[in-house]
Amino acid sequence: MTDGTDRMDRAYGLVDGEAVLRCVGRQVKALRKRSGLTQAELGPRIGYSVHMVASVETGVRVPRPDFLRASDGVLGSDGVLAAAVEVVEEVRAARLYRGGHDGQPSLTAWHAYAPAAVPEPLRTEDYARAVLHAARPPLDDGTVEREAAAQAAAGELLERQPPPLVTCVLEEAVLHRPYGGREVLCGQLGHLVELARRRHVEIQVMPTAVEGHPGGAEGGFTVLEPAGDRLTAVRAGDRIITRRAQARVWRQRYGALRARARTPAESLALLESLV
Repeated sequence: MTDGTDRMDRAYGLVDGEAVLRCVGRQVKALRKRSGLTQAELGPRIGYSVHMVASVETGVRVPRPDFLRASDGVLGSDGVLAAAVEVVEEVRAARLYRGGHDGQPSLTAWHAYAPAAVPEPLRTEDYARAVLHAARPPLDDGTVEREAAAQAAAGELLERQPPPLVTCVLEEAVLHRPYGGREVLCGQLGHLVELARRRHVEIQVMPTAVEGHPGGAEGGFTVLEPAGDRLTAVRAGDRIITRRAQARVWRQRYGALRARARTPAESLALLESLV
């Protein structure tokens, strides 16, 4: 099933994860048939069940790197399937970013730097709708309503058990940018106050006057730390980054931002003064 975020990503030219999975699945199926193997025969040879093979071929499941590499060897595809590992891992990271699909693991931590607007999981529905109304190119009314509801539902991240660590660095200007007018902004600020009082949520405000701002000109980004041995994923603009060396750079940047921002306690006091 395609959620609102998938629709919006396609509208703005991001990777269409469903199309990638369908394409890779068709390649696996074509190469399997060329090799004269059934799904039941291929599964044991690569260490997976027939159900998993079928699910990959139909684009339902995200194949793991070892699935693709093992299939590449057994089916003699000369690196065709192994070459798909990187883009498939980006699809996996994108699904993780959207809150978990297809049995994806839970997050242990979610971190965001927000220079222009409150990030999606922390938004009220009214604020989300106002931000979407301001989008360019304009979105139709139906899309705005669906996306506003989907963004508000993303707040489920904050209710998971055990709760992930949720941290966010907001530029001070975000607290004064009245998307939807003063009433909507006041409601959003009140929501941030409520969130910041939770023990697993840390919101920090970056002073406008800070010198040597470490954020650079890259814009906002989100760092996702999944449970287990999954790759840390970073979403920066229209990019999903899963390579360890690159993700490490973004994590270091986020650490520098937190170090220069107001402390969580100072930030909560500021938020309370604005409500």
